Amino acid sequence: MAQSCDAQNTGQVGVLNDDPTAKQCLAALEANAIPVSAYLPLNAIPWYDAPNHRTNAMLQEGAAYNRQLIMQHKVPLVLLLGKEAWRSERLLNLPDSVEVRRLPHPSRLGLIHYRVNGERIGAAAAKQILIDGFAPPRLHVAR
Repeated sequence: MAQSCDAQNTGQVGVLNDDPTAKQCLAALEANAIPVSAYLPLNAIPWYDAPNHRTNAMLQEGAAYNRQLIMQHKVPLVLLLGKEAWRSERLLNLPDSVEVRRLPHPSRLGLIHYRVNGERIGAAAAKQILIDGFAPPRLHVAR
């Protein structure tokens, strides 16, 4: 947990806490009628959260760990929330049967700074992209 997130203070992890980022994810789940039990949040580097000290090796190790979980549990849809998760996509090396979506990070700053074609689109539009991106997986995936 990041030192600056509310989950650090409450001890709550996942989407059922008072952290603003978690609330955005919960809103996206609810808007798409997805039960919380069908959602597994992971970080690109699942065991580390110090932005100034992350390395490519850590990202590779995290991607290997995440890929193992995705494949083991036959996860049909992977949502990459934010730039670090986007960078991990190529390292995940997922088969075409797994749908992958790049979405804004659900934090306040992630939504404010989200860009489409190099232009900031605003937090409200980014939030809608986030919510829409949580829609259930498509039946046939072409990547």
